[in-house]
Order: sequence, then C-alpha cells, then structure tokens
Amino acid sequence: MAALARIARRPTFLAESGVVLVWGVLTLGSVLSTGSASASGSPWSSGPLWICATGMAKMGSGVSGHAGHLVLAGPSTSLAATLPMLALMAMAMMVPSAMPMIQYVGLNSLYWRRRRAVLEFVVVFLAVWVAYSVVVLGAVGSSGAAASPLAAAAALALAALWQLTPAKHRALQACHRTRPLPPKGWRATAGVADFGLHNGAACLASCWALMLTTAFVGLPKLAWMAALTGLITAERLSLKPRRDSRRIGIALGAAALAAAALALL
Repeated sequence: MAALARIARRPTFLAESGVVLVWGVLTLGSVLSTGSASASGSPWSSGPLWICATGMAKMGSGVSGHAGHLVLAGPSTSLAATLPMLALMAMAMMVPSAMPMIQYVGLNSLYWRRRRAVLEFVVVFLAVWVAYSVVVLGAVGSSGAAASPLAAAAALALAALWQLTPAKHRALQACHRTRPLPPKGWRATAGVADFGLHNGAACLASCWALMLTTAFVGLPKLAWMAALTGLITAERLSLKPRRDSRRIGIALGAAALAAAALALL
C-alpha cells in the first residue's frame, strides 16, 4: 500500500494514468470494431471513427478517402463527432513525449494545486494538437489528396526530409525549454496555460510532419500509432536527439520508397 501511495503522489501520475487508460480504450475499441466489422463485412474494421459510435451514422458522408484514412471533409456535425477521437489520439501519441515537462509543472507548482496544474498543462497541450488535426485533416479531405495511391509515400518522404532539416532540430530543442511558473492565483493558471501553449507549439513544430502521415497511412491502426508514439517519445527523450532524428529520417525515407513501390505495382 505504501508503494502504491508513493506512485500516486508522483507529479506525472495523473498524465500517466490517462495515457494508459486511453491506450486501453483504443485497444478495446479496435478489437471490438474489428470483430463486428468482420462479421458484417463492414469497411470500418480499419476505419478511423470506431470510437465515435454514437456519431457513426452521421459521419458516413463526412469522411473521404480510403478506409482507414482519418480525413475530415464533411459538415460541422462530422467535426463535432470526430473531436473526441482526435483528442484520444493526441493523448495517446503526444503526451508520453511531454512527460518531462509535465513533471516540471508538477514539481514547480504548490503541492495543493499540483494536480490541477498538470491538468491545465495537458488540456492546453492537447488543444494545440487537436486544432492542428482539425485544420490539416479538413484540408486534406477537401483536396481529396488522400485518395492518391502515392499520397502515403509522399507524406512519408516529406516527414523524412523534415527530420533532416536544421529547423527540425531547433524545434526539438525548444521542446525542452522551461518557463518560470507563478505560485498561485490566476497568474499560476495563466502561467501553466502559457507554458502548455508554447511547449505544445514547439512539439508541433518538431513533429507536424510525422503526424501528417496519419492522414495518409491509415490511422487509427494501433501498430502504426504505437510506432509513431515510440519514435516521437524516443527522439524527445534522447540524449543525442540530432543523431536519432537523422536515423528516424532514414527509416521514414525507406518506408516512403516501400510505399511508392507498392503504389506503383
């Protein structure tokens, strides 16, 4: 019991529990949707919106692209139904890499408002990624780019090139910058929100190209989600980020060539 109490007092416990819970929900939803789709012959077995069961009927006409591509191209009702899925994906994939900053927020906040500060940071951090997803997926859906057989290869190639740029390295460095946090009152809330916004923006600048591939490669497929999460987290926590960024770029380049070959066959 004492060990469990120590774990629960960890500054990152709330975020860690949330990530574990979200991965559990995504895994369960994927298993259940795959089973039901296999029985019914539905194309939604690898589709993007199985978690939004209540909005599924409305979303059929609001999604474009091949099965498995998360692309918005419908009315506002489709967007509203998709937001929970986008938030879950952002929580599962991006929050693990932000754990050092979440720990910083917890340790540099007064003990009585530690969990509140962590929640404030996570909410603002996720809002940055949800906004990016809405804008990018909407644009991709409107252009019909995901329908191209070479779209996945192009997205992977773009991500590979971005990994090798100086701008990518500068953005990755910005992900580690901290800010002083006021101790209490509305200034404390504003300070944590400002830190979450700037850290989320730095993370977005670093990983936007990697996450763009989700619109083409076919999320949510748990294997691809887990692979991206692992790459992003390893790069963010690496002691030699420039080296690891280059290695990830080379791997993405190889994946782009493989995707292009499959598209042309």
